[in-house]
Amino acid sequence: MRTDRARLSIVVVAVSALVGTAACAPSPERVAKGSLPELVIGADLELSGAYAEMGQAYERALRLRVDQINATAARPVRIVIKDNRSDKSLSQQNIGTLAADPTISAIITGACAECAMASVGTVTERGVPLLSLSGATEVADPKKAGKFVFKVGPNPKDSAASLVGELHQQKIGTTAVIATNDAYGDDGVAALTDALKNADVQLAETRRVAVTATEVGQTVAAALASDPESLIVWTGSAQANAIAVEARGAGYTGQILFDTGAGGDLFFGQATAHAAEGALMAFPQTMVIDEIIATSPAKSTRQQWFRDYTSAYGEYVGYASFAADALQLVVEAVAQGGGTARASVQATLQFLQIDGYSGPLSLLPDDHSAVMPQALTMLVVRGGRWRLSE
Repeated sequence: MRTDRARLSIVVVAVSALVGTAACAPSPERVAKGSLPELVIGADLELSGAYAEMGQAYERALRLRVDQINATAARPVRIVIKDNRSDKSLSQQNIGTLAADPTISAIITGACAECAMASVGTVTERGVPLLSLSGATEVADPKKAGKFVFKVGPNPKDSAASLVGELHQQKIGTTAVIATNDAYGDDGVAALTDALKNADVQLAETRRVAVTATEVGQTVAAALASDPESLIVWTGSAQANAIAVEARGAGYTGQILFDTGAGGDLFFGQATAHAAEGALMAFPQTMVIDEIIATSPAKSTRQQWFRDYTSAYGEYVGYASFAADALQLVVEAVAQGGGTARASVQATLQFLQIDGYSGPLSLLPDDHSAVMPQALTMLVVRGGRWRLSE
């Protein structure tokens, strides 16, 4: 399946000029502003609770993208956002309410994979497409999540391959792993274990940390007890920063690598900048697009998105591009499918390919993960901010 997706990259590039983001190529509907009935999209996000850091970035991205579309589009977009407080039960209620609203054509959910999977029955029964921003692998598997659930979050296997490839390049022979104790952490540990075996890198220690944990000292000490040459951190941004601070404070001098979950703020606070210096992360290039020369319409669009988000909110947050892509996929599915009917949106999404804000996106009937491996690049912390690794 992954090989087939890689082969499709040529197709994605070829069609991006036709079905790309708004700044690259307006869809056929964007002719006369406001001339078509509105598109209503629901969103169930973690605006508070354990995943609030991601959820709030998602909300800002969605609202910004809606405003941009409505400034020129023939079909206005309206988004209905509910806070699930990072609680699976409340998320189920929210998604049930949104799915029961016949005016809503699709639903976007946040970083909580368990929340999306808990609502598979509801969205299947209601026939409403659900686009999850989580990274868990099962969300993108139609055999487990059904034909109405799609994923616009990073893929653990792709991130693991990038991180382990970096270890191989640096000739690092041992590593420890700290991962969250949720579905995404489970996938990360599994993907890293496989990738490390294939690269002949020894996994010295694996430690798990609760998503809600704020004290990580004991976990870090246990992970570093065997003195590994590197430390892979598979957590959200705040925890990743805290783990880096604890590790450096304990005298650890090895290479620190972050998964895409750490892609929060572009700039680091003074307390963490020193500890994170030199840390690496696999993440879409959009995170550092301000220092890249635009050599294509797609890169120009990503630069403009970076500037617009920064202008609107004062700083750039890496997670934002995934939310913007989820919304853009729905908008393009409606444009190409010819209407807002849920069945049409779902049918069009299954074969949709666009050049998104995070990179090339491709959906297939048997693989509902949009973000392609080519979207990831290696970033490094230099001078208190993320930069493109050379």
